[in-house]
Amino acid sequence: MQETRILAQWVAGLRLADIPETVQEHARRFLLDNLGCQLAGATLPWSRQFHAVLCKTRSGDAATVAYHGDRMVPDDAAFLNATFNHANETDDTHLKSPTHPGQIAVPSALALAEYAHADGERLLLAVIAAYEVMIRISWSCSPHLIYRGHHPPVGVGPFGAATAGAVILGFDAKTALNAYGIAGSHSAGLIEYTKTGGSVKRIHAGIPTQGGVRAALFAEAGITGPPTILEGEKGFCKVFAGEYDLSRLTDGLGDRWHLLDNGIKPYSCCHLIHFAFDALDVLLDRRGFGPADLAEIVVSTNSEPILSHIGSIVEPGDILGAQFSLPFSVAMRLHHGGRRMEGGNGFWDYLDIDLKDPDLLATARKVRVEVTNDASRVATVDEGAGVAVRLTDGTVLDVDVPHSWGLPENPLSVAEVERKFYYLTDPVMPAGRPRRIVEAVADVTSLKSVRQLVDLLVVGGDRRAAAQ
Repeated sequence: MQETRILAQWVAGLRLADIPETVQEHARRFLLDNLGCQLAGATLPWSRQFHAVLCKTRSGDAATVAYHGDRMVPDDAAFLNATFNHANETDDTHLKSPTHPGQIAVPSALALAEYAHADGERLLLAVIAAYEVMIRISWSCSPHLIYRGHHPPVGVGPFGAATAGAVILGFDAKTALNAYGIAGSHSAGLIEYTKTGGSVKRIHAGIPTQGGVRAALFAEAGITGPPTILEGEKGFCKVFAGEYDLSRLTDGLGDRWHLLDNGIKPYSCCHLIHFAFDALDVLLDRRGFGPADLAEIVVSTNSEPILSHIGSIVEPGDILGAQFSLPFSVAMRLHHGGRRMEGGNGFWDYLDIDLKDPDLLATARKVRVEVTNDASRVATVDEGAGVAVRLTDGTVLDVDVPHSWGLPENPLSVAEVERKFYYLTDPVMPAGRPRRIVEAVADVTSLKSVRQLVDLLVVGGDRRAAAQ
């Protein structure tokens, strides 16, 4: 019953030289992907609202706000950058946990690295450590955390951000342990938005990131926290999940890297919907059909919570509702008529969609998600989807997708990750800047100062909005 202490000791002793190159390479991809999410996300209306509030009420000069260039205290800069990171449901997913580690790990590590004048090697180490700890905590509580209505990244995210702080600030095991003890009091996050929508979900990355960064700074100042915050009788696992497996926190620590099981999103909506897009692409290639040919689409799952998560909203009241509506998102894809990343469910597609379009809504009403006991046609938190399409002429087309595109079993290539980054950043960054960011991330361990990367992330004005 010393799992929290073991994690703290491991983080305090972690060195980049001890981490396999394949893990480092994946971390560089995740770093690039999340920076793309931040830069595009910074331009969105709700992101500008959060940015305006903090600019009005906060001050400081230790860390930089991505895209805009404001200087703030590190926890506030991390809050905004994490909010931008998660602003449009495009950030990475560890589906087996499930959680979104990048939206916490990258902004917290970057803000604290700038604050501490750290180099690129320290930044990469902090990102890796934050991913691993955050995933392990979420995995220890999976699937009960989300089934009880908690949003896993908000619950486990403070521990990820505190981990980044422990690495960047060079904590010993005792100080790292206190950072975890403090971080646990910042855990929160409810998923009622899957029923209703609501833009508050956009700060579900900012809240834990800010809390975890503060936890690290508090621990550095000598503030203490409970050393059994994860495994204790009143600790995180029991209080938030109820049912849990503590062995997942530490088994194979340093040898088994859960970061390698992380996936990158090609589409800007809940990852549990992505299976349906891939299935539709297969069926559309098998036989071309359009909305007018459609009688019904049935997506099969063996999980009532998954049905609740993505099947509750048919007629979304806001963009977030559309991004958590399998019926509406599938309708978008059918009406767009594209495939793969250009299939109509990308970052900019959700921003431009007419939520009241009668044709889209009519198609959405023909899509349903059902719970089945047929083990051959299931979708669970970490398995694929069974999709059946019935056309008006009576034809039935069906396919099972075991792993959606972007998961480690069916990954985006390095070129596809870069393609996504350019898709996100070319509309909002000066010409040539995205390429320089790609090059800087590829060579991140050679950076003498993280500011060399941070300076590339600043634009200031909203180029896309100005163009419109």
